[in-house]
Amino acid sequence: MNWFGYKNISKIIMTTTILIILSNTLLISLFYYKNQISEYDEAVNVLKYENINKQKKDLQKDINHLISMIEYKYTFKQLKTKKIRDEIKVWLHSISFDKQKSDYVFVYMLLNKDGGDKFAKMIINPNRPDIVGKFISTNYQDVNGFNFREKFMEDIRQKGDSTVSYAYKKTTTQKIEEKISYFKYYEPLNWIIAKGIYDDDIQNNIIIKKVALKQRVLKQIKQNIFILFLLSIVAMIIVYFIGKKIENIINEKNKMVKKTTKDLAILNRELDSRVKKELEKNKEQEQILMQKSKFIALGETISLIAHQWRQPISELGAIMMNIKLHHKLNKLDSILMNKKSKEVETLLEYMSKTIDDFRTFFKPNKIKQEFNIYDSIQRVCQITKPMLEEHEIKTIQNIDKNITIYSYQNEFEQVILNLISNAKDALISDNIKNPIITIDVYEDETINIKIKDNAKGIKKELINKIFNPYFTTKDDANGTGLGLYMSKIIIEKNMGADIKVQSSEKGSCFGIVFGKI
Repeated sequence: MNWFGYKNISKIIMTTTILIILSNTLLISLFYYKNQISEYDEAVNVLKYENINKQKKDLQKDINHLISMIEYKYTFKQLKTKKIRDEIKVWLHSISFDKQKSDYVFVYMLLNKDGGDKFAKMIINPNRPDIVGKFISTNYQDVNGFNFREKFMEDIRQKGDSTVSYAYKKTTTQKIEEKISYFKYYEPLNWIIAKGIYDDDIQNNIIIKKVALKQRVLKQIKQNIFILFLLSIVAMIIVYFIGKKIENIINEKNKMVKKTTKDLAILNRELDSRVKKELEKNKEQEQILMQKSKFIALGETISLIAHQWRQPISELGAIMMNIKLHHKLNKLDSILMNKKSKEVETLLEYMSKTIDDFRTFFKPNKIKQEFNIYDSIQRVCQITKPMLEEHEIKTIQNIDKNITIYSYQNEFEQVILNLISNAKDALISDNIKNPIITIDVYEDETINIKIKDNAKGIKKELINKIFNPYFTTKDDANGTGLGLYMSKIIIEKNMGADIKVQSSEKGSCFGIVFGKI
């Protein structure tokens, strides 16, 4: 029996299709599983990094809070008295921030800012009462040979505070563990106030989050693979019924073939000449169709390319003309060549970035929560601080620290970051001598956020277009034209607020207004 014969064509189609579906399902499932596991590993690494950075920021916040409490309770004159200093020592000695962790406050009295064997005296240390009242040396090394006191003193001399990792004995276990501590010099008391957290406390927190993340990823993998196999089964059932239908059609056609065989024998004599003529016609038609197909495909391709790359190609042409002109004038040096090369790279990145902006924009963190506007703005200012300082841009804040809203914190911070970045670019572009960005947050009948700059403002004919997609006032493809458009979508569509702009020759002001709940 010839299994690959004409009569078995329906079975061949069914079997082949089902095998292809099964193999594709298995391969896709395997690829999806490996991809999800890889993304999980990356997420774990990000989680570790973010958790450590958060702990460092929490240490700084705790110490700064303690200092604020001291300054709130006592005047500068009172801090010079022994009685008040003793009260503060007792209070600091009793503080425990988290009962589940081995964190505590320890304090040095600074004697010599240059360091040395008696650079300070330990006056508070709940973990090491044996060294309280004794002189401390910057030459001391931990078990790894690291002079951590010399390191934090070097930072204090330069900037007044320091965050250092080192090995130290833990209170609860009496074992040497890795530890991160934040040290800050408080000049009114001539104290170095510090607080630390051990690495195993951080790891415990990471493990809890890691387990939750793994369960969530595995659940998602199981659900998606189950759906994939379910769809495969449905597809195989459909293929089976289609195969049966094809088999019935083939059987009917076989009967018709037998019936018409006798008639075909008579027609065969006339078919030779007719077939030759039809073949010639078919060849001509095939040529015409092939040419049309080529022109249509070419036209569609050109249309797509022209639509997608019209502006970038125009700008690339301008750059090439500039290069040729400088070359003709013998002014094409390596500096100009590097500059123009970077401009070309920027255009190419722009083409890709525009697509990426749309693809990733509608995937924000969709978790609503109540958050403090002041804290969120401080996080953004911390991010933008280096680039503002680089261009000597001063930031003035007039913020009510008690205002909170219930919305999407991550998206809100993205908008604030974008508005500050735009203000920075305007100040740089307009070459302002004393550049200032002012941030005002206040509450009346509504919650108002205003971000102002003292640049030369936005032109009147452009101000109604700045929230349009792909519209930008920046030269040389430095902007995608999506920043303000996405900010408007986030504020008005996602957060239910309003965003507006006012501009004059004295600068621009972007305002965000939240209605009270």
